[in-house]
Amino acid sequence: MYRSHQIFPNRFRCLMLVPILLMVAATTWAGPVNSRVLGESRIAEFPEEALYYIQYADFLSENGAHKEAADVLQRGKVRATPSADLLVALGVAYEKQGLVKKAQATTREALKVDPDHVKAHVRMGEIYFVLGWNKSGLDSYRAAVKLAPEDDLAKVRLVGGLCEDEQLTAAEDQCLEFISTQPQSPDLWLSLGQVFENQEKRRAAFTTYGQVLTIDPDNSMAYARQGRLFCQFGQFSAAETSCRKALDLEPDNAIGHAYLGIACAKLGRNDEARIHAEIAEDAGLNMVSVWKIIGN
Repeated sequence: MYRSHQIFPNRFRCLMLVPILLMVAATTWAGPVNSRVLGESRIAEFPEEALYYIQYADFLSENGAHKEAADVLQRGKVRATPSADLLVALGVAYEKQGLVKKAQATTREALKVDPDHVKAHVRMGEIYFVLGWNKSGLDSYRAAVKLAPEDDLAKVRLVGGLCEDEQLTAAEDQCLEFISTQPQSPDLWLSLGQVFENQEKRRAAFTTYGQVLTIDPDNSMAYARQGRLFCQFGQFSAAETSCRKALDLEPDNAIGHAYLGIACAKLGRNDEARIHAEIAEDAGLNMVSVWKIIGN
């Protein structure tokens, strides 16, 4: 009796370890993918899990392998449990290859899987604007805002879409309406600042970016945009300070590099101007103004 009494607790302990080990295994798989080997291993072991295809594709895309990322997500589309998230990611991968029509079709599929998928509506809006279908784009952004009134991204995209459609007064009114219900949202204040810049209300934009920094003192974009405005005001030393602050907080901030390049060029530091202009140009910004100043 004594020995039997000792055996059962040990068995019980072993049984208790099983869910713990499963939790450890799940935690191990939950981290980001940092190699092709890990990515392939995850989807081989869990072919029905859409998340693992998405994580693997994110790794590939971050390393510039957009076609490989799309191929992985296409595999997931066939093998994994139907997922709007996966289809949205596949649409992004297609667009990065310039396959806008395929991106549109795939994102539409995501909405068939989940008609209330907020990110899919936002992505449809972005795609429509790329195609030049602005009205459809605005309708998609409005649908996203209606589905998720607390979602800043949908609101920012709607305001940006109104600006792109040259409805600047409507953009300002809409942004102020959003801010009235979310006065502590730095993203919405950033959007308002951009609206003011589009209206050439530069002083109002500068003040608005200051409001962003009151809410979020480490907002690199607010510093970068203030740097841009300082350049437009002809205050190049102040522009340099703001842009350097932006890059301290976010080293890849393209606007920060662009206007630091302009400030350095205006201040006669051509070598440094060239470095920052090249980084901004690699990010897709037009840096002709710097090349004209430094004679390159």
